[in-house]
Amino acid sequence: MARSKRVGIQKRFLYFFLNGKIHKVLKSSRAKDELIAWCYPDKKRVLYSYSLVSKGMENAYTLVQAGRILNRHKVTLEEYILVGKIKSPQKVYPIGNPDSTWFKYMLSESDIVQIHEFILEAGHTKDLPSKAELLALLKSNVILYTKTNDGKYVPVWKAE
Repeated sequence: MARSKRVGIQKRFLYFFLNGKIHKVLKSSRAKDELIAWCYPDKKRVLYSYSLVSKGMENAYTLVQAGRILNRHKVTLEEYILVGKIKSPQKVYPIGNPDSTWFKYMLSESDIVQIHEFILEAGHTKDLPSKAELLALLKSNVILYTKTNDGKYVPVWKAE
């Protein structure tokens, strides 16, 4: 019964960006050092080296995840896309039916940084993380905060 009580959290990536294209992991094997993925823009299966993908990939985020990172609602990000204020992100569709009308937007880390820059230029800076905080959130770094005498929380950065 020890197995049922232990909870192991395994980081598993399903979508990723490589060379500016969105991919979905179909099968991966670290032992064989191979990763089979579906390349959405090319509409075909591709074989990559697992170690090279893990080094050179960018994480993929949905609009909901990007909204949480940027402290914006998903609908606000969709509005920016529809109006044309930011470039349209890449779409994910059902692999079995590429001509389907269903799709989901996926954003890369560089797309999120560009959206952050647009929001700063537009002047909507309320509750927006700073550039350093955004990069730390995208890289999954821990952000430490300390409370000042007047009750505000300020980020404290670790020297590298």
